[in-house]
Amino acid sequence: MIYQSKLAPKYDFYKEQDMGFLLSLLKSGNENLTGLGASIVIQSCETSDEQNILCCAGALERLISLLDGSLSQRDFSLESIAAILKNNPEVVSKFVDLQNGRALSSIIELTKDRYSRTRLLASLCLICVNNSSSCYLQDTGIETKLINILLELLDDSGKVGDHACFAFSSLVEGKEDVQKLAFEANAIDKFNNHLQNCALHPKRLEGIFIALAALCSKLECCRSKFLSLQVCCFVETISKTLTFFARNHFLIPPHPIYTTVFLALENINN
Repeated sequence: MIYQSKLAPKYDFYKEQDMGFLLSLLKSGNENLTGLGASIVIQSCETSDEQNILCCAGALERLISLLDGSLSQRDFSLESIAAILKNNPEVVSKFVDLQNGRALSSIIELTKDRYSRTRLLASLCLICVNNSSSCYLQDTGIETKLINILLELLDDSGKVGDHACFAFSSLVEGKEDVQKLAFEANAIDKFNNHLQNCALHPKRLEGIFIALAALCSKLECCRSKFLSLQVCCFVETISKTLTFFARNHFLIPPHPIYTTVFLALENINN
């Protein structure tokens, strides 16, 4: 479907008729139609105003109801919910009160799902909630759980593993207490082990470096730990990898991965 493509045209949530059509798609019992509605939200919801409009129109309630549907509906719903919640404390506040907190509890439960993509998407929703205010999840020990889930998902060789790196960065960035929890969970060892794999895709390399940059930005113990892990061998390995990518035109400088590498190494060496 066209709205499952990143090149899809942006949907206009401000038109009452278009919003009504979107909500009818989400309410439909047809899996293809609900998937289309969720895809529209994922691709087009970018601003806080659009998030607020969707929230006030009842889109969150419709999406929550899809969590009891098929695997496809569940994943589309989780991704859409994350898009509506991201960086919007007002919407997050309304979301945590939905169904007297049962909606939030349902998403917490989905972090234990058998499917790795579902666990990742549920984690992204909770990261959006936690980044808005840690008070919503303070009694659940969710930060430690999310760290462990995301570190486990790194072992996925596909897109789930790639996105887990970026999700990890979003979870720990700027939060000294969460970085300490990640340090205690041996996150640096985990990322370092993955970096020894010269066959990593550029997207995975970029994600790992972004995660390391965030993780090593506050605590000296994190930087010292990383520097103790044969960093000279690590730098040589990464240099060879980047040279290989450049020579084979897999990356055309300047590419975000280069900036990310330098940022990570700067944070580690500070």
